[in-house]
Amino acid sequence: MRICIISREYPPETGWGGIATFAKHLSHGLTDLGHQVEVISEAVGEPKSTRDAAGIWVHRVKPTEVGAGLKKGGVLLSYSKYVLTTSTALWNKFLEIHKERPFDVVDSPELLAESLWAGVSKAVPLTVRLYTPHSKFIAERLHNVRPNLDHQLVAGLERVAMLSADVITSPSDDLADFVSIDLNYPRERIKIVRNPIDAEVFTPVGPQAIPTDGRKTVMFVGRLEERKGIHYLIDAIPTIVKQHKNVRFVIIGDDTKTAAGQTSVLAELQERVQENGAGSYIEWINRVTLDSLPSYYRSADICVVPSVYDNSPYTCLEAMSCGRAVVGTSAGGTREYMVHDESGIIVPPRDAQSLATAIIGLLNDDKRRIQIANNARARVITHFQRKEIARQTVELYKEAIETFAKRADYKLYRRDPSLLYGDVDEFLTAWDQSIYDLLYLDPVFRTVHYFNLLRKRPKLAIAKAIRSVIAKAFGKKANKWAIVQKLDASIQAKHQTPQELAAAADADKKEKQLVAR
Repeated sequence: MRICIISREYPPETGWGGIATFAKHLSHGLTDLGHQVEVISEAVGEPKSTRDAAGIWVHRVKPTEVGAGLKKGGVLLSYSKYVLTTSTALWNKFLEIHKERPFDVVDSPELLAESLWAGVSKAVPLTVRLYTPHSKFIAERLHNVRPNLDHQLVAGLERVAMLSADVITSPSDDLADFVSIDLNYPRERIKIVRNPIDAEVFTPVGPQAIPTDGRKTVMFVGRLEERKGIHYLIDAIPTIVKQHKNVRFVIIGDDTKTAAGQTSVLAELQERVQENGAGSYIEWINRVTLDSLPSYYRSADICVVPSVYDNSPYTCLEAMSCGRAVVGTSAGGTREYMVHDESGIIVPPRDAQSLATAIIGLLNDDKRRIQIANNARARVITHFQRKEIARQTVELYKEAIETFAKRADYKLYRRDPSLLYGDVDEFLTAWDQSIYDLLYLDPVFRTVHYFNLLRKRPKLAIAKAIRSVIAKAFGKKANKWAIVQKLDASIQAKHQTPQELAAAADADKKEKQLVAR
């Protein structure tokens, strides 16, 4: 089977979190089963296509210029614009490859609607994997997300992508239940496929990245953001060290600007540490690569996953696979990956005291901690090996192909898929112009507009000024004059940017090719 994984996150270049980790484990698991996999992902540097160690083609693309000419709409919908520019770039690359070497199925996350165009055009069978849709962030105000137009549009685009899929999969029942209600979608049609792990890489045996210093090590791995619950771990530390001095806390993860006022979470946490006097017990480490993570987990005695919400955090699964005792919360899907008091400890979310009590219990009881760690490793081997998860996923690909064959004509976009880029750009430009026309009614805005136009594009400003004088002096009868028509044509041409002219020419070329067929 030829499988395309469309995911803007893919290690190492865009290995930002659980989506990237899943995409890598799945693609390698599918390759192990003998399937041909290609990945289309976002580029941080220049666009490129390379093969990784497993022989998987990874195509890196930059966001497209769709909506590049937006004036005010881009300010109102900055997040949505990013969603459209990235999803369109991924889609264009897919079409390029699919034309030469057709794929049997596409697999893509729901986050940021990366499968949007594959879904609405019905160009290929589509499986959409749930992570955490934007509607969840809005509903629970995660990452300070507010229900403004921009975020609601992103949520809407994701919903369209999900509803256009032939199969939807989820890593947890908790997330599947939420999406079923949010979409009014039959719960039984959302298939549960657990996160996969390479248990031969994430293993208890191997080097340790952090040398031992005689103290027990409690480790947190994840982005520094409110959703990951890091604040509650920081608040629990003073209670822990009062009862157990021989301990250190290692915090591994990138800083984010998601604190109040879009400020640094790391700075906020370090301020708390200064206030509670726990600074000497904490070591801060920036995010490490996926390949390096096993050696860090092996350096820990206990791993903590204090999430406020997580669909199924990879940190939990990775630590379990490395044979480490994990303390997690009951929020989201974490509790579905561990058996409480057998292969992990589960505590309520947003509860620093319960977190402290669980950690102290494991620090004080080596025998119990080691037994839980061994049970965690055994559970991973039994339930979460990547080859078995890949096998389950292939069965769902077959189901997606069958469903696609039955409903391939139920498409929202019925034109040739290659015309999507131009149509989206035309729609955004028209919407943006409407906003601009509305603002233009304000005399202050109009004055600023002309000043900026004269500064940036003097020829266009002068031409429009002359045209305005003619209109006021001679009225509509001047429209018939050849010199005025020539002036109007000149103004129209000057309004278009080089990118817009190139896009228009490309769209016209494709339209003519379709007519010729």
